[in-house]
Amino acid sequence: MKSGRINAKDMVTIVQTANNFKSSIVLHVENKIVDVKSFLGLTVSLLSKSSPYKLEVHGDDEEVAKKEMKEAFKEYGIEVEV
Repeated sequence: MKSGRINAKDMVTIVQTANNFKSSIVLHVENKIVDVKSFLGLTVSLLSKSSPYKLEVHGDDEEVAKKEMKEAFKEYGIEVEV
């Protein structure tokens, strides 16, 4: 696990992981809902250092997507509730 600080390269990895799925993947941060497949949206949300983060996944491959996305965030020290 890394330090919990996330850089652009790490965010690209998370976005790429999200784009492997057909499901809709959004992150709830404070009063915002962010498409995890959007680099810009994810960047703004993760830079705010807010918590907790809640991940919402809906679609045909949602069970696999939930597991892999939770791991993708965790790899960079970011805990998300699914």
